[in-house]
Amino acid sequence: MIKLDKMKLIMGLLIGAAMTAVIACGGTETITVRETVIVPGDKVVETVIVKEKGDTVTVVATATAVAAAPTAAPEELITAPDTSTPAGTAVIAVNSSAMGAQNGLNEAQSPDGLKNVGIAETLFRRGPDDGTLDWIANDFTISSDLSHATIKIQQGIPFQVVDGHDFGNLTAHDVAFSMNNANSAVNPESIHGQAGDFAGLWGEWTAIDDETVEFDFNAYDSTWKDDYVNQSGQALSILSKKAFDEMGKAWVLDHVVATGPFQIEEWLRDESYTMVNRAGTHWLAALEPKTERVQILQVTEATTRSSLLRTGQVDIAHLEPKDAAKYDLTQFTQSNAGGDVQLGIFFAGNLWEDVYAGSGDLKGTPLPTKATFVHDLPWIGKPGDSHGANDLEQAKTIRRALALAIDKELVNETLLAGLGSVVQVEYFNASSPNWDSKWDYPYDPDEATRLILSVDNDYQHGSAPKDGPLGDYAFEVSVYAGPELGGGASVTGEVADAVAGFWSDLGLTTFSLKFSYQTFRPTVVGRANTHPWITSCDKGRASNPWHFPKGLVQTSLTRGGFACGFESPVILDLYQQMAQAPDTATATAAATEYLQYVYDQTLQPGVVGVPDAFYFNNKKVKSFVMETAAASNLNSVWNIELK
Repeated sequence: MIKLDKMKLIMGLLIGAAMTAVIACGGTETITVRETVIVPGDKVVETVIVKEKGDTVTVVATATAVAAAPTAAPEELITAPDTSTPAGTAVIAVNSSAMGAQNGLNEAQSPDGLKNVGIAETLFRRGPDDGTLDWIANDFTISSDLSHATIKIQQGIPFQVVDGHDFGNLTAHDVAFSMNNANSAVNPESIHGQAGDFAGLWGEWTAIDDETVEFDFNAYDSTWKDDYVNQSGQALSILSKKAFDEMGKAWVLDHVVATGPFQIEEWLRDESYTMVNRAGTHWLAALEPKTERVQILQVTEATTRSSLLRTGQVDIAHLEPKDAAKYDLTQFTQSNAGGDVQLGIFFAGNLWEDVYAGSGDLKGTPLPTKATFVHDLPWIGKPGDSHGANDLEQAKTIRRALALAIDKELVNETLLAGLGSVVQVEYFNASSPNWDSKWDYPYDPDEATRLILSVDNDYQHGSAPKDGPLGDYAFEVSVYAGPELGGGASVTGEVADAVAGFWSDLGLTTFSLKFSYQTFRPTVVGRANTHPWITSCDKGRASNPWHFPKGLVQTSLTRGGFACGFESPVILDLYQQMAQAPDTATATAAATEYLQYVYDQTLQPGVVGVPDAFYFNNKKVKSFVMETAAASNLNSVWNIELK
């Protein structure tokens, strides 16, 4: 193997004369480790891990070659055991390393998840169509200039009686207190999870009377009611002001006084908590629990959670896909809040904005020279004098070809045991009522080949040989495994291997890159990356509502920070339309227009959604249907029904 300088390729004899890409920064000693794995399409992938000592960077790269996959005997699936958990109690093992202690004060970071499990409540809920449902709030109005809001509060909601103390019914004063206590702009001592987000959105909330809250927006965001005060999103719990006033700060730090259908029975710090149904006392019939008692256990290790479910020591557990694949899903059932982590291909290097869109002195000034256009890479379209519209169209055609070459169903079946979902376009859930099959990228390698052969092949070819099926049209392409879900160390790396394998099938020279994100990030921030990369890129979660603003990190608004690798003035305009939309319908229309644009341009075709899911033992649990949530993987615990 011949070692070259930084950002060069190491070429060697691998399976079927495949090649391996390696990035190095000098050094005095090189250690090479090889391992072989199987990826979709009956391909053998040799992974070459190159570790250099000295002033160097550890790099992992893979090369793919077509080969027959060895046949392995299938493992016997895990069947449902008889459970040893108490009758009438649902025991859940969650993936958590910071359950903490019982905490009923927002400024002290009272857990956001209290609103999802049913201990506490917040202002709004999310409807099946991604619309907003009333909860503690039952009406709101926004001023025509989007500067001011008024919220009406449902009356007659009783707080839980805690340690014999009855704090009466919830009013607008409790809502204003809960928000102001959490908002760092009002309460600088707050370390609530959304303290800074609230500070950016609004100032102090004021209770005009028992039924009415008012506040001014610092900066209007159309998702305020769908995210920041919504059970689905990054919201807060509404807690009792009277409890704080009468019992004091120290007392509420150790006692949660809220209005949910479940009440805390016991809380063991960083270990577990148990909650019980307040039978017949909850004000909203739809949230009346179907189970009398639920115990939630903190279990950090994935293998331990799986063992507890397999042996019947818990009834429900959060499982990793690799563990879930071992279970007989006729005897266990998956339940999730819709939050599959979407992995797709973001075609970096397409920088199409000309002036800086951000605020301050730089706004409207020309952007620096774009290094991604130095080489004419097939998937990067360069606007301007020397290339113009033809290059943009050529690159768009190549990107579509690369999207059509990927068998997403096979990736899901092979890498996720069929437990995930196919993603057509990143940021959008194909199971949404808004989805139309016209936005699908069907698996069609023949059409992919035809498209590549239809363009002028005046692009950079790299080391691609001319004796393959594409002849002079073949080119070299790398795909980087982003940081989500373990990056190169777990399923993201395997998805990158699969994508590289499918592109290799077309006759392209492909490289799957798996060096550290810390090394990759400067090219992201500096807008210098030209590698397509596998990532969810900020908003890639299936449970994000359709109308949520999308595309911020695909514009020059975030120059100096994270980005997906491309920038577009069209996306900039559509993002601003979504963020500033006065209502959900307007935001939805702009989001759909954004979808159509990124689909037409093939800037972010999806691959798979990786489950963030719980699995329950059918012998104990009759059903557990979660409502969709964008910011929690455990939701609607009141829907658990035992046999």
